[in-house]
Amino acid sequence: MNHLGKYSQMPPTFNKLKSLEAVLETEGFSLDRDLGLILQSDYCAYDITPYDVITFASTGSDGIHFGLLTDFGTVSDLEDAFVVCISPMDFGSQIKIVARNIREFVGMICTMGDAGVISNFNMITEEEQYLSLLNKLKQEENENEEYVKRANYVVDKIISTIGCEIIEDVYHYVERKVMTERTKQTILLTLNGIGIIGSEKAHSSHTIYQLEEDMHIDLNEIQSFLNHATTESKLAFIRDAQYTLLISNEVELKELVMNLMINLGLNDEVARFRNIDESDSLESESFSTSAFLELD
Repeated sequence: MNHLGKYSQMPPTFNKLKSLEAVLETEGFSLDRDLGLILQSDYCAYDITPYDVITFASTGSDGIHFGLLTDFGTVSDLEDAFVVCISPMDFGSQIKIVARNIREFVGMICTMGDAGVISNFNMITEEEQYLSLLNKLKQEENENEEYVKRANYVVDKIISTIGCEIIEDVYHYVERKVMTERTKQTILLTLNGIGIIGSEKAHSSHTIYQLEEDMHIDLNEIQSFLNHATTESKLAFIRDAQYTLLISNEVELKELVMNLMINLGLNDEVARFRNIDESDSLESESFSTSAFLELD
């Protein structure tokens, strides 16, 4: 599967990181071992991963991964795409935009010294919480000087190669700068916190179909809503149907959303949808077989 879709290649910053990783390995260092960042050229997604997100890295723990938000293919350059952190195990806080672009995201990793720590941002919003997290990291660093020394060496290599900068005020950057810029673009809110962008502010013709986990699905009612909904409202419905996992649990709804995306011309998103669906099917088959053998 070509998960890049309409985009011919990954952004320059990602490619520079890949090249740097090869150099670091020859020196006995690694983005993975020393900063907890595993670069991934292949698509690696979970049920909760938005269909318009191109994954590019993970932490190797709890399914935490990072991706470039294409806003359903409207982003012209992946180098400028918002970076999303997806943490599947943090129920209710699985998704958060953590950087304005991949270059600043790399700067955030250099600042924190550990990619995995960034997933904590999904669950906090207050300045005191950020300060508490940073203080905890500082204490841990004092207890592991060798790790800090190796991490700092890799950070210096990244900064000289990528040209990114250390983020002086993490709270202000994530909760003010990033969120403010995203809010200015957003015309409809969605349950996953990403929202739907548009060229103008929301008006009365944009509506939201209220969804929640484990709710009863009325397909006729949903189809009636979609027949009269704007494109933005339809995109919001897709985000919410995925985030509540209703798509995963309702076969008929899954087919409806698939057809909706096809009709909207979201071919790249459809391909990622199918990839996730096929992966889930394979996992289910594997589990069923294992369970059968265990019982036997």
